[in-house]
Amino acid sequence: MRQAPKSRRPARRPQQRSLETRERLVEAALEAFARHGFEGATTRAIARRAGVALAALPYHFTTKEALWKAAADRIFGRLGDTFRRRLAGLEGVELATRLRLVLRDFVRFQAAHPELHRFMIQAGIARSPRLEWLVEAHIRPLHEFVRALVEAAQREGLAPPGRPEHLHYVLIGAASSVYALAAEFALLTGEDPRDEALVDQHVATLERLFLSAPEARAARAR
Repeated sequence: MRQAPKSRRPARRPQQRSLETRERLVEAALEAFARHGFEGATTRAIARRAGVALAALPYHFTTKEALWKAAADRIFGRLGDTFRRRLAGLEGVELATRLRLVLRDFVRFQAAHPELHRFMIQAGIARSPRLEWLVEAHIRPLHEFVRALVEAAQREGLAPPGRPEHLHYVLIGAASSVYALAAEFALLTGEDPRDEALVDQHVATLERLFLSAPEARAARAR
């Protein structure tokens, strides 16, 4: 009796393999640039982490800077997707609720992706053409989005007074640093700041700091 032929998994097409290789390179680059900065990260180490031959890297990215920009596009693309999904469901919702939900999403994103804050610290230390590109491509649109929310919250007495630019950076630091410095936090407290319960506590703390009701702030002032 003739046996039925064994089923075979379809071979991946060269285009699919190329896309998968590119994905691995971008993820490895994001981690490397976040940890070591542009100058400290090497294409050799990135290729090794991605499991890609160094000689094959130029096929996907002709320069180290092109790889750096792809890494920036990746992490800010994820953040933008998070905000777009949230805002798509908030049409007609009162401002206070919108602010709280956006703040929660931002904190949880930082907990899941501490590489964003680390990447920005490395990139923002000194002015460079790369930083100028990053500001125009990603930071300025994000800043304008946050500024509009802050100014609306200030007009309604939901956010503390002050320059929106200062509040922008205060909020970023408050939401991000505990996750970017997770190893330090763990040594100090014996806890992982990314634990779900701790993230929820962190969100609640920031809500009290940045989004307290006017009467609550007035009571503290007295």
